[in-house]
Amino acid sequence: MSYRIGIDIESISDVQAAAEKHKQFLDKVLTKSEQKQLAGRKGNGYYAYLAGRFSSKEAYAKATGFGIGSKVNFTDIEILDDENGAPRLSVSGRSLFLNAKSYQISISHKIKLDLVATEVLIEVEDGNSDS
Repeated sequence: MSYRIGIDIESISDVQAAAEKHKQFLDKVLTKSEQKQLAGRKGNGYYAYLAGRFSSKEAYAKATGFGIGSKVNFTDIEILDDENGAPRLSVSGRSLFLNAKSYQISISHKIKLDLVATEVLIEVEDGNSDS
């Protein structure tokens, strides 16, 4: 096995400003299921959730080495909370990282510091870590 790691840090208020400025931000960044989970958030939790998802998708793109753009779209990456509230990452479409055995994700919010930090770990079958 080999591993690919992506890490990202975002300002919650910067993500909030982008969402408020660009009407299509939510549709561009979040899947419909993620938007449903977001709708249940109130107050600071709303933008912390949004920033966490945005940052997680950036971290995934970094782990693959593709970046967001021609091979990786935000909405091909979905991070939903499981029954215990832990984030679970799934990938579809062009963003699927071939030979990936598993995806692990960690999202840390520090609202008082206006930061969200994320890490994505991709476990890759030996022999080919490229898609």
